[in-house]
Amino acid sequence: MQASVKQLIEADINRLHPWIAVAAVVAALLLQAYLPLLPVVSSYANMADLPLLVAIYLALLRRNPVAGLLIGMGIGLAQDSLSHGPIGLYGIIKTLVAYTCSSLTLVLAVESLGTRVILVCGFYVVHQGMFWLLERVLLGQAVDFAWQRTFLLAFINGSLALVLYRFLDRFRERT
Repeated sequence: MQASVKQLIEADINRLHPWIAVAAVVAALLLQAYLPLLPVVSSYANMADLPLLVAIYLALLRRNPVAGLLIGMGIGLAQDSLSHGPIGLYGIIKTLVAYTCSSLTLVLAVESLGTRVILVCGFYVVHQGMFWLLERVLLGQAVDFAWQRTFLLAFINGSLALVLYRFLDRFRERT
């Protein structure tokens, strides 16, 4: 019984070419790091968390908690190295988010674009909450959590995920 369920799950997995996954990660990291430097889009560039969106997409696609953990860790540490903040915050947070996302694929059907957008909105709020918590606990900074802004940005990131995931879905191949 266990083997047949596992075969059904593995038979339904969609794959993304490795070079497309790497290109998506690199593009997200570079856009996140360098778009705020452009004066035209600097005020809007910090609204989207592109590395988080790509980490969630790849973690949902892999359907393997260990792979999700490694994807989140790699993307988070790369984002840490390109940011001006302390090394490790994004690494910790994105590792936990990607691990949880890929673990959810074992119990939820996440093929629907609507389900993925709802997950992005929820995980954006979780991401921001964990970032706030780590800033307060690990760094000892007295920062306030802006709930209204976080929910607005969760909606914006969910809308952006709708477009990004539809674009990336074009490059998937059935195995």
